[in-house]
Amino acid sequence: MADTLDLDPEWGAIDLIEELEATFGFKIKDEEAERCCTVGDVYDVVCAHTAGWDDQEGLCGSSMVFYRLRRALRFKDKRSITPSTPLAHLGPSPSKLMDGLAKRSGLRLPVHTLTGLGNTGAVSLLAGIVLSVVAAFNAHWLFAGASACGAIIGLILVCRDPGCFPNGIQTLGDLVHRAVPLNSKLVKEFGGRPAARWSILTAIAAEYGKLKPGDISTETYLHRKSLDEASAA
Repeated sequence: MADTLDLDPEWGAIDLIEELEATFGFKIKDEEAERCCTVGDVYDVVCAHTAGWDDQEGLCGSSMVFYRLRRALRFKDKRSITPSTPLAHLGPSPSKLMDGLAKRSGLRLPVHTLTGLGNTGAVSLLAGIVLSVVAAFNAHWLFAGASACGAIIGLILVCRDPGCFPNGIQTLGDLVHRAVPLNSKLVKEFGGRPAARWSILTAIAAEYGKLKPGDISTETYLHRKSLDEASAA
């Protein structure tokens, strides 16, 4: 079956394209962007503007990212840490580990997800804010106060949520593999060999969409609107 990143049809694809422009250093024309319905279409545009990208030389990008992450770990015996080291052994919780590594390493890392606790809190937070505003606008002060309390409880749940590691990432090596394409511009600046164009595209697309990089193909649609239009044709 055809699949989709399920991006927002108005802004999701624009955000993706803007980040690709910043990463690869070129401008995608409006008419080129309008023709992009699938990830393969975007890849063709990237390739047309970046001839020779995959032939660049330099230090191993994976090694650079691995050692940068290892230095950022608050772990006594860092020499014992290898790419096969489970991330669960390196921090008190996925959210604290990922946020700390990103801050101390200066690298962009894939976004960690919330557990059921955090998702419940997020829903409570959003609902509480909306209901309190509506109630206050209609002068229902008691209900507005109760809704505000619900929002505060939701915020507490989100803050206390331990989080989950991004889907498919269990070891430090898994994290390095996902982080290299997300930091290709930085790797290149420090004399490293940037990731291949397809790896960069799928890694960035996974940050905006709902699929893992390995599940994205050239036939993956950017958003459900294009998928529905293609199915109806």
